[in-house]
Amino acid sequence: MKKIVLGLMILSISSVLNAQSAAEKKFQGGLTAGFGINFQNMGTKLIEKDGVGTDLFIGGALNFGFTDNIGFSTGLEFAFSNTKFKSGPSPILYYYNDSKIIGVDDFDKDPASVKDVFVLKERKQKATYITIPTMLLFRTNFIGYVRYYGKFGMKHNFLLTQKSDDKGYSLTAQTQDLSKLGEEVEQKNMKAKNEVVFYKGSVGIAGGAEWNFTGNTCLLAEIGYYYGITPLYYNRNNSYMFTYETDNATVVRKGVSNKATQGQFEVKVSVLF
Repeated sequence: MKKIVLGLMILSISSVLNAQSAAEKKFQGGLTAGFGINFQNMGTKLIEKDGVGTDLFIGGALNFGFTDNIGFSTGLEFAFSNTKFKSGPSPILYYYNDSKIIGVDDFDKDPASVKDVFVLKERKQKATYITIPTMLLFRTNFIGYVRYYGKFGMKHNFLLTQKSDDKGYSLTAQTQDLSKLGEEVEQKNMKAKNEVVFYKGSVGIAGGAEWNFTGNTCLLAEIGYYYGITPLYYNRNNSYMFTYETDNATVVRKGVSNKATQGQFEVKVSVLF
């Protein structure tokens, strides 16, 4: 019985010392990874959202403690994002040659640069970002091995690459006969230069728990929601997409720019030292 009591006392003292050791650290750094889903808020009726997209991210995390309970959380992450869209009530088309999507004005200047026209039905857009979070950090004191925290601030995303996988129908650039669509086809890794905005900013809130499981090493798990405050796409004069409208009994071509902002729900796990 004495051995059991002694063991419990040693375990209790060890727990307190470990928690104190982690609590006293002003700086924590380590690895983070997570996943999430994103929601598009459309700014045009010509293009519609198609369910939810997915996010996957991995990188490094840094926490700075101003006091025992207030700090600053940042880091550097690589984020891999998929967003989904589909055409609205009117057919949406784009000019292309091989895997390159060509602007409407570029086609008018040089029709020979265009091979075919694609009638877009669905699009899965794939983008890679470098993400830098800047969040205020609020933490409780350790209760044994565990303390709880909340975050509030912004995430700053900087675009590295973007491509899209499209489903729809291919037509020749000369005829563009929408009555003869034929069989649905898929085009992978299509590229449109300077379509997606370079910077994507969002304001968010997150909360979670930190477990000091050994020495100064802590495991953190959190959930958060981030609301996009910047557009995903440029409003281009030289549009990459277009539709046909009737104006005074005359069919005219009208350029279309996608308009959307994005909200994200995330689950994240980090190991900090």
